[in-house]
Amino acid sequence: MKKLSLAAAFLAATLASSQCLADLEQGDFIVRIGWGLVDPDDDSDPLLIDNTVELTNTRVLVDDGDSATFTGTWMFADHFGLGLLAALPFEHDLDVIGLPNPDNLNARLGKVDLGSIEHLPPTLTVQWFPTCKESWVQPYFGLGVNFTTFSDENISTVANDYFADVLGAVSRANLRLDDSWGLAGEIGVDVMFGPDSNWLFNAAVWYLDIDTEAKIDFRSRGDTFTRITADVDIDPFVYSIGIGYKF
Repeated sequence: MKKLSLAAAFLAATLASSQCLADLEQGDFIVRIGWGLVDPDDDSDPLLIDNTVELTNTRVLVDDGDSATFTGTWMFADHFGLGLLAALPFEHDLDVIGLPNPDNLNARLGKVDLGSIEHLPPTLTVQWFPTCKESWVQPYFGLGVNFTTFSDENISTVANDYFADVLGAVSRANLRLDDSWGLAGEIGVDVMFGPDSNWLFNAAVWYLDIDTEAKIDFRSRGDTFTRITADVDIDPFVYSIGIGYKF
């Protein structure tokens, strides 16, 4: 939240220096393309085996990911727009800490490579543009909803070997993450390239509430199946810079 506070302070200073005569008008469109970084503020419950055995002190970690971003705004009223965030898939490496050491089950391992995932976070927000259309600097604030869907979930060789050695896995493990719905907030600014230009520079930051359940399934000795689950909160900040066009 400190990062959002700094961004809000910057935009407040921008507002104070912006003077103009008319409103950003209903019917305007703004399209933007850029590059975004997803910085998870991640947390998770301990891993749970078959809903009965909890691996205490374990936790799933989600690394940063980056990709191309696409955003658009349709001004449905003066000062107010409907914003959409889209992107190419973001890829993240996953790790797990706190697993029992197979050589000494009373000891714990450090960070272990769990695998990787990709996700798409389409986000819809209602945006408020406080300044008027003549201003060459257009800060905005948004609040809305995020939908996140996951794909290309892969378990690493290191994790598969661990499941085989410690949990008796006789098949490769499958990883699946549930889709997520959550709230979203954003702060951004469009800076026009000139007083008569429709081209602009954009910088924005989102906070996305992304909560999912991770499921790991594999076949065990005795022709039984084992499932490991964990509730994972990704809850990232998404930082983006790019260029755009208003028409």
